[in-house]
Amino acid sequence: MLVPHYEIQLSADERQALAALQRAGKTPQQTVRRVTILLLAQEGLSNQAIADRVGTSRNLVQKWRKRFALYEPPPLIAEEEADPVARLVALQDLPRSGRPPTFSPAGAAHGRRRGLPRS
Repeated sequence: MLVPHYEIQLSADERQALAALQRAGKTPQQTVRRVTILLLAQEGLSNQAIADRVGTSRNLVQKWRKRFALYEPPPLIAEEEADPVARLVALQDLPRSGRPPTFSPAGAAHGRRRGLPRS
């Protein structure tokens, strides 16, 4: 049996914030999946056991477990206090390169119907 390389230790505040995200109705499903992975990892389950419970791959569990364990919040300015749940930022997607997606509510062919030639 594989032993998880990255152990997840959550503070009480982090655990409470993760549980609140998991219960919230407006939380995106990908975030709920990541939160569930972390909560199960904190209980000491193996990556394969977590993957079976969540219904995902072991590689995805390894990815999010590693990303959360290695995340370090940016350094604080002298006047700021440490945020007890600052590590939760690690659950967000990393920025992607490339052209940002564009969306027009009217559609790509505004004013045209599909299949008709332009006039």
